[in-house]
Amino acid sequence: MPFWIAAAVLGGSVYQANEARASASKARSASAAEARKASAQMQQQIAVQQEQAKVARERLSAETAKYAEQKASLEAEAKATAATLEAERRKLGEEESSKLRARVRSGRRALLSDVRINPEMGVLGADSTGTLGASTGSVG
Repeated sequence: MPFWIAAAVLGGSVYQANEARASASKARSASAAEARKASAQMQQQIAVQQEQAKVARERLSAETAKYAEQKASLEAEAKATAATLEAERRKLGEEESSKLRARVRSGRRALLSDVRINPEMGVLGADSTGTLGASTGSVG
């Protein structure tokens, strides 16, 4: 009988060992399947993040180009405004200079313009009225 008992004990332990191996194999398969699933999910998340990063880079480059265009436009507008202001400043300066020259010379010009009674005809007041210089060259 001891043989039967030993065989029964051995047969039970072989059965248990086979069951343990099968269970471990199933656990390894399940673990590998879960690892593959997790890896696939991570790869999918990486792909999504890479696509988002690509879109963000494209958006950034588009906005950078737009801002560069706006900056160039504003700089051109500022140059045009500065040129307009400079031209206006020069014009005002020339007008002031002209007015100053006119004020300085106005005394001499005023005397000439007062002498002529009829400047369109070129007739001097002395010839037409006889008051200016009348005593010097009038003959009868």
